[in-house]
Amino acid sequence: MLNRTGIAAIVVTHSRKELLVNCIEALLNQTLACDIVVVDNASTDGTEAYLYDQGFVDDDRVHYFRLKENLGGAGGFQHGLKYAISHGWKWFWLMDDDAEPEPSALKNLVLHARHSNTVYGSVAMGIENGTKRLCWTKKVIDKDRIKSINDYERLENFQEVQNVAFLGFFIHRDMVQVIGLPDPTFFICRDDYEYCERARKCGARFILVKNSVIIHPVKGISRFRLLGMDIWYRNMPPWKTYYDIRNRIFLVKAHYPTLLWRRTIPGMLLQSFYNVFTEKERLFLLYAYATGILDGLRNRRGKRFLP
Repeated sequence: MLNRTGIAAIVVTHSRKELLVNCIEALLNQTLACDIVVVDNASTDGTEAYLYDQGFVDDDRVHYFRLKENLGGAGGFQHGLKYAISHGWKWFWLMDDDAEPEPSALKNLVLHARHSNTVYGSVAMGIENGTKRLCWTKKVIDKDRIKSINDYERLENFQEVQNVAFLGFFIHRDMVQVIGLPDPTFFICRDDYEYCERARKCGARFILVKNSVIIHPVKGISRFRLLGMDIWYRNMPPWKTYYDIRNRIFLVKAHYPTLLWRRTIPGMLLQSFYNVFTEKERLFLLYAYATGILDGLRNRRGKRFLP
């Protein structure tokens, strides 16, 4: 198959074939055409046969390949970017299989993507109680101050942020070649944050384009205040909590080591204490916190728990 458009949308999937098809259809229906690289993380639900049956693999814009084992989002995006670079695309648009870009999302992104050393991002958004909510709290940079935003309407048209998630993450091949590839040892969670830290050290800025919208489920985000600290966390199953905790420690140790014992570890302990009283799977969550903290401090990387 040929590189037809200069832009590759890289989609990582694992055993969510119906969501994947919705994502591919949304990408094929963009008002600005792109090619699509689907990285199948060893799905067990018949994803490959389903894509063939639906005719997607026969479409010359869809590049599908299946990994021999589940390498998580981090490993999947690493392989996807490596494939895209070797096939000559200039821009890469990264997302998960449960993303549904609005028809004009890519066109609006490309209209403002003028600098190869800037990372651009679509806005991942969902509707919660009638309000347009960001799927993740964004830390935006406003006149050299950082503030947190959850509501879509509060974004500026072009908003500088601290980082862009691998959900509408738009980057030029030249920048990837400077930064390198995502770290597959993260497996899942915080791999995009770590990649942004490396990009920042290479001189990158991060810009969200408000009218480039990806519809995505809104994840449960909770906030509580304890001992004078604001604690933000996303409600996740225990297996995923493990990776989030462990990888957050990897991230802080590598890029903000002075914060590890002053903020990161105390915040995790307070968060785990809060979970004891609020979550149903409290014992499993406490185990995830304990093993995540220990493995993060011991630098135990790679795949350990699966859903």
